[in-house]
Amino acid sequence: MRMLHLRAIFCIIAAFALSACQLSSEKVTIQIGRMEQSLFSTPIDSVAAYVPRLHRQYGELLNLYSLRVICIGAPDDPQYPRRLTEFLTDSHMYGAYRKVEQAYPDLKDIESGLSDAFTVYRKEFPERVIPSVYTLISGFNQSMITADTILAVALDKYLGPDEEMYSGLGLARYQRRLTDRKYIVPDCMRAWVGTEFPYNDSVDNVLNNILYEGKIAYLLHRMLPNTPDSLLFGFTPDQMRWCGNNTGQMWTFLVENKLLYTTDPLTIHKLVSPAPFCSFFTRESPGRAAVWLGYQIILSYMKHNKATLRELAADNDYREMLAKAKFKP
Repeated sequence: MRMLHLRAIFCIIAAFALSACQLSSEKVTIQIGRMEQSLFSTPIDSVAAYVPRLHRQYGELLNLYSLRVICIGAPDDPQYPRRLTEFLTDSHMYGAYRKVEQAYPDLKDIESGLSDAFTVYRKEFPERVIPSVYTLISGFNQSMITADTILAVALDKYLGPDEEMYSGLGLARYQRRLTDRKYIVPDCMRAWVGTEFPYNDSVDNVLNNILYEGKIAYLLHRMLPNTPDSLLFGFTPDQMRWCGNNTGQMWTFLVENKLLYTTDPLTIHKLVSPAPFCSFFTRESPGRAAVWLGYQIILSYMKHNKATLRELAADNDYREMLAKAKFKP
């Protein structure tokens, strides 16, 4: 009887383990909600009547959008319907919406790409939330909005490099290049992974920043294995070749100029922020060239330490990671 009892317990445990394994390997299906269509299809003479319906449908996203993106106040503000009407009838915003409708009649390719990426994400981080994904018009403000269970992408920021409105907004050529449709899935995953695994270090220096950014790039590479590195980094093919040919020189420059442990915010900004080129290197370099360097260090770290993605994501001891990486460019 005792043996049968133990066998029954073992079977129950095995069943739960199998169930958990199946859950983590389930295919994730992302279906994108199009909030811009809901908003701009609202009858202009009935906006006040439609606000409660919109709030029921989009909840926290509508709150964030109204307060932080288009800045018209909370949906329960008595002035909200009037301000929303002004936004929806603004010629620039309505023009942007029409262009989005023309450029994005459907989002099947984006839904497919996000579904594949979040399937890997769930397998590696089964305890983490898979967000509800939406699109919207941001008024050319931020490209991505994230909250606890929300990921939203502003399609008016992805109308393509040749979109004439971007020239009118003063976007530089390197910025316009990143407005192509093909960047949406990598940018969405970067936004979500960066939100779930934020930069968190008491010492804010160059080394910690480039290794953190390199870690995020590595996580993206694993979640988007068929996406070219040029899309993950936002570099042109020529810039990718420059990075590959100058990895050793970049590392030597940072070491010899004692920049790895500097906490100067301007230096950090110049090395990891988007720009036409990195002012510490040549004009052929991409603005985030040091992020590529951080990625190479993470590749070396993973090669020599056989860490899991979970272990990598949780590790914030970047000085020790550098030592264990045995990086020799």
